[in-house]
Amino acid sequence: MWRNLLASGVLLVAGAAWGKPFPLCMYGVDNPADLAVIKKAGFSCFQTYRQEPEQLAALAKQAQKVGLKAVFYPNKLFDTPYESQARRWPMLAWYLVDEPDVWRWPRSRVEQAYNRAKFSFPAHAAALVIGQGKTAIPYYDLPDVLMMDWYPVPHLPLTSFGEQVALAKQGQTALGAAKRPLWGVVQIFDWKEFKQHRPDNDRIGRFPTQAEIRFMSYHGILSGADGLFYFVFTSNGKPLPQARPEWWARVVAVSQELARLKPVLEKGHEVFSLTVNSPLMAKTWQYKGKKYTVLLNTAQEEVPAPAAVLSARYKPLYSTQKAARLAPYAVWVLKH
Repeated sequence: MWRNLLASGVLLVAGAAWGKPFPLCMYGVDNPADLAVIKKAGFSCFQTYRQEPEQLAALAKQAQKVGLKAVFYPNKLFDTPYESQARRWPMLAWYLVDEPDVWRWPRSRVEQAYNRAKFSFPAHAAALVIGQGKTAIPYYDLPDVLMMDWYPVPHLPLTSFGEQVALAKQGQTALGAAKRPLWGVVQIFDWKEFKQHRPDNDRIGRFPTQAEIRFMSYHGILSGADGLFYFVFTSNGKPLPQARPEWWARVVAVSQELARLKPVLEKGHEVFSLTVNSPLMAKTWQYKGKKYTVLLNTAQEEVPAPAAVLSARYKPLYSTQKAARLAPYAVWVLKH
């Protein structure tokens, strides 16, 4: 089966080339001076929790200069002199609300926030982020863009991130919003730095390894994510590159790799997808006469590499090392 499917792309996926952006964004960037660092790391956009109009204007000006798109809260811009100015900012999307499922916002309140943002900024997308793939209140069809954050390290299975992305995509599909973008938010923080819901519990946490960040990123893509965000740029309130350069290096290794693959994700034609209940997941895109395959091992143990992959003339990309077996949570990126 693998020889037929992977080598020839027999299993075709409906639809033409993507032809749409695949954003790579960083959460929690507050200082305009840090945008050049974000850009150098391969990111195409950023988010901030700051809402002061003056601060947003400064960030937008620098974003325009370095070539980044922005994700801002619109609330404090309404009915101010900045409102008309903001229509010309380099916006990726307006950020409506953070995790309405956690705060138990009814659909009507989310819809009101969406309508207010679109009234002022009709040319810009409006996004909201949910805290899990399946929510009690179905928000999936309300925004132009749905985001989903899920942070499993170290207390949940690493594969739960992609599983939650898939659930969010299913929610969009069920409500007729399958063609709207879904952006996954990948963990790049240590849970110990955040307030625990149970202060009497032991504090559990650590920063994800580079391999974990890489696996979650690709698992999100193969599970349906149309873009990726990374939470968060700070560690204990300080920019990650200064606070923990060794952690930042893990992030940059992944973000720069994905930035190199970005043209394939944006303009490649998807010709093969294997997402059955198996330890292996795969997806193949055709781009400029070449095929690019991402192969994942979703198991906690080694699994044999498909014979078709081993025998074919694939060129391993990035940190891929072809071998007889895929290591636990391995990610292979192959060009053929």
